[in-house]
Amino acid sequence: MIATILPMLLAGASPSPADTAALDAQIAEVFRPYREGADSKAAWDYPIWSAEVTGLIAHWQRVLPEGEVDALNDGDWLCQCQDWDEKRFRTVLGAHRALAADVAEVDVKIDLGFTEVRDLRDTRLVFKREGGAWKLDDIVSSEAFPRGLKQALRDTIREDEALRAKVGK
Repeated sequence: MIATILPMLLAGASPSPADTAALDAQIAEVFRPYREGADSKAAWDYPIWSAEVTGLIAHWQRVLPEGEVDALNDGDWLCQCQDWDEKRFRTVLGAHRALAADVAEVDVKIDLGFTEVRDLRDTRLVFKREGGAWKLDDIVSSEAFPRGLKQALRDTIREDEALRAKVGK
């Protein structure tokens, strides 16, 4: 009985102060390259993703049509942009919610550093604790990923596999 009630009690509750601090530190690390401008890797190349997302990324990269742009490789997943000003880039964190044991969600706004703040108040970063560290497990945004990044990866994998089958590669 306790096992069925506990997840309901956790859903929507605030994470512990220690988890909130750890999540904030992880988010700062996730977005560090945008502020420092020292790295030009694609978001999918960073070691920030949960095991499930890492597996989806690997599958997506295997079926990605050679030399083609698909639904996921034409922009940055994290800032949901193509350009930003590294000197003025910043994130503003909103509510933190514990969704289940070892799963938390954080609202975020992103200021790309230009004259207008990109209001992503409906963007939520979902983290999963794996091996004692918080890993990014999903991004949900009405603008870029209304059903979540994981679902976008699944959909794009399916589309890319169908395209490869059609062209015989």
